Amino acid sequence: MSRPLSPGQKGRLKMATREIVLIAMFSSIWIASEISLGPVIGRFSVGPFSLHGAVNRVMGWLLMLVLAELTGRFGRASLMAFISALGTRLIRVSLLEGTIVGAGYALGGLAFDSLFFLPPSRRLKGRTRKTYILSASLISAVVASAPYLLWKLWVLGVYGFIAMAPIYASSTLKGIVLSVFGTSLGLSIAPTLRDVWLGTSRGLSS
Repeated sequence: MSRPLSPGQKGRLKMATREIVLIAMFSSIWIASEISLGPVIGRFSVGPFSLHGAVNRVMGWLLMLVLAELTGRFGRASLMAFISALGTRLIRVSLLEGTIVGAGYALGGLAFDSLFFLPPSRRLKGRTRKTYILSASLISAVVASAPYLLWKLWVLGVYGFIAMAPIYASSTLKGIVLSVFGTSLGLSIAPTLRDVWLGTSRGLSS
């Protein structure tokens, strides 16, 4: 016969279940936001910048930051980004383009997750930590754009890609700005959500 679980083991099991629920919930929010709001907001422009892809970038990086803060464990934000990429990209008219863009979001999530949980980053506090997280957001946003840019380079060739470079540079810059903006929003709400999460977590483990 197997031994009954100790109170500590039961608490850890409940925590693991709660993390799975969080990942599923955050993935659903990302997917539902993109499906319902993406086509509407994407029709508008701010100056020379179209808002196409704005929901994916803002919601995605906001949710990745909040999930990483709440769980405090590597891999959760990456998994959420991968699930959300599947849910938002595979419904596109062009399956190939959607898959490539989705791979970018998944890689961007992995990059953000990895940078967020680098051991030296755990010692950062206050404004220094915030600056580091925003830098991680910027880097991961660039990573998210890389698969699409490399695909266009392969399709168009070097000279065709150079001719289209101003458009791609503008799109990439827009994606970076929106991603960092989403992370900034996440930083503003994460402390409150983290306090609630830690309070309920202590109740489960006791």
